[in-house]
Amino acid sequence: MRVKYFSIFLLPFIIFFQSAGTGLAKDQHVPMTCEEKLKLLEPTEPKTIYDYELLRDRDMSNFQEEVLPISLVQKTGIKVPFSTVYKDLNWQRPVYSPLWHSSSWRWSYVPLNMAYQRHIVFDYQGGLSWWYDLSSYLALPNGIDTASPIHEYAFTIKYPYVVRLIVFNFNITSIKHYKNQILVSGEPLRKGLTLVDFDTKNLPASKKLLQLATPDGHEIDYLYMYLGNH
Repeated sequence: MRVKYFSIFLLPFIIFFQSAGTGLAKDQHVPMTCEEKLKLLEPTEPKTIYDYELLRDRDMSNFQEEVLPISLVQKTGIKVPFSTVYKDLNWQRPVYSPLWHSSSWRWSYVPLNMAYQRHIVFDYQGGLSWWYDLSSYLALPNGIDTASPIHEYAFTIKYPYVVRLIVFNFNITSIKHYKNQILVSGEPLRKGLTLVDFDTKNLPASKKLLQLATPDGHEIDYLYMYLGNH
């Protein structure tokens, strides 16, 4: 089932190449024409695009399970232990990163970057290539070639059943699980970057709705994930 999960999250990468109309054979030492850059930056034809078309984990039509009130999950849910990998509540999320420049082409597709910027919580369950792209789309500080807690164990995952959460502008205080929902509670902030790992070994294998919410039950962001540990 883990193969199914990765196929969902590889989709934005596939969409990028379909939309950009380019391939890995491009000689990056040869200057691109304006037409080539436009193909990297925008759709071929003007059209309306929604974030869930590019980020499948935001498409709630794929999550058919009953969604219970956040207040019920807060009251009834079981606490999920988590460890903080990285935390800097003064870190400012950039609106643009040099990584997204058309000269690097890989992360330049504007609609996909805008879709990522609309959200503040992301999950990661392993895979070198996926972390390489995710950390670049999110413009995480300290590049992946440097020694940083942000990237520690990111490629191998230290423990067998770990989900890593990358959260912007939010101070996490607790994580709870109830039925098909995982609730991450905390305080909304104007700045900040936090990475936490939590063990899913004791959570039933199924689709999960993960919600980022305030203590009084207001949802800030969401995604759905598949846990296939068993």
